[in-house]
Amino acid sequence: MSLSHGINTYKDDTNFSMVKEAAVGIPFYIGAWPCHQGKGYVDKPQVAYSFDEAKELGGYSSEWRNGDGSPKWSLCQAMYAQFMLNGMSPAIFYNVFDPSKHKTTVQASVFPVTDHMVVLPGDAINDEGLTVTKSESDTLTLGEDYEVYYDDGSCLIELLQDGQAYSEETLTIGYNAANPTDISAADIEAAVEKIELCMALFGFVPDLICAPGWSSNPAVAAVMAAKAPSINGLFKGKAVVDIDTASSAADIYDKVLSWKNKNGYTDENMIVCWPLVAVGDYLFDYSAYLCGKIASIDQGNADCPYESPSNKSISITGAYNKAGGEICLSVQQADMISVSAGVVTVLNYAGWVVWGNYTGCYPASSDVAKVFICCNRMQDFLCNTFTTSYWSYIDKPLSRVTIDAIVNSFNSYLNGLIHDGKLYGGEVRYVPDNNPTANLIAGKIRLDLEMASPVPAQQIDLHETFNVDLMTVALAA
Repeated sequence: MSLSHGINTYKDDTNFSMVKEAAVGIPFYIGAWPCHQGKGYVDKPQVAYSFDEAKELGGYSSEWRNGDGSPKWSLCQAMYAQFMLNGMSPAIFYNVFDPSKHKTTVQASVFPVTDHMVVLPGDAINDEGLTVTKSESDTLTLGEDYEVYYDDGSCLIELLQDGQAYSEETLTIGYNAANPTDISAADIEAAVEKIELCMALFGFVPDLICAPGWSSNPAVAAVMAAKAPSINGLFKGKAVVDIDTASSAADIYDKVLSWKNKNGYTDENMIVCWPLVAVGDYLFDYSAYLCGKIASIDQGNADCPYESPSNKSISITGAYNKAGGEICLSVQQADMISVSAGVVTVLNYAGWVVWGNYTGCYPASSDVAKVFICCNRMQDFLCNTFTTSYWSYIDKPLSRVTIDAIVNSFNSYLNGLIHDGKLYGGEVRYVPDNNPTANLIAGKIRLDLEMASPVPAQQIDLHETFNVDLMTVALAA
């Protein structure tokens, strides 16, 4: 109750809302890791902030591919590229390998014991199928006679000093072996939908979808691209996909455009990559490496995706196709891929760099907001930031106060981006003509945002002229 005589003071809500920027440069990696070596998580997104944390969650193996080049422990290359090479965090991993069903029985055989230890392949699963015996009838007991753990890509059977087999020189061991070859493209396609769980689990939505080893399958890439612009029905992202480098696909540069068009890698929501890249003895699907690099560039720009990844230095040592053939591109050949085909490639020009500014829809589209990776992602970023910032306004009373609070705060945010050179310009407005009465009484309002973000300076021309007058003056001196 206020006083009737004197001064009354009150604290009202501020008619201005702080903008909460959307998460940017965070990948959602889909594939398999040897989770029987880690905590065993299957069919649930896991967030990691370091290589060691990811290894603890999902195990680790350097066998990223099978002998035929098909993906095996594909999430492990993503872990390595994200944390070890690019030093970026966080990343979200979705593992489709299930050790309870993706396994093959390995018949019992005799193994040597060295220093009270038996070394099994890292694919050996520590489950009910693991049997350790001194003889056909003398089965050892886990926890009493031996322990099992994983280290350096191997499954180790350590004999306990108080157990009955501590001094044995050989043991007969049978086990179930991980068999990720049972994973199909359909499993990966289904996993793409699981990106929907990230907001509920982690409070943020990744904006890069990557399935290294799998996205060179056109059906998988199409599902990724379809999901990218509508994550949780609210947020927008990009599918980072690879062109197949097999001899039957695009093993050399002049096959890239044809393969891309024939297989539908032409979506504005795709960042299309070619070829494979190497770091020493490690061979990466380029998409896995590029996601970490994009994250690094975004983070260097205060988590704003306004800068293109093209012509940024990368710490690779070579480029290859699936058969192991080395790919060494001239500037003209790299331009044929990046400019003519709209594919992001690599170029060794005084050091290895990312080369290419375009999304998959180029050259079929000439819409600047769609074709340039940085412009397209910047539009996504502003949409995602708007959603994140003003979700709390849903179901508030529809009033001019509410509209002004949104418009004023977002325009203030846009002005900050303009000041920092991250936008050429931008303004959000409430236009009465775009808000008919029928929509207003249904509780619907429309705001219009006009913006322009920097395009990459991908061509700089110098015109040179021989000036005879300069020569004349110099010789007359």
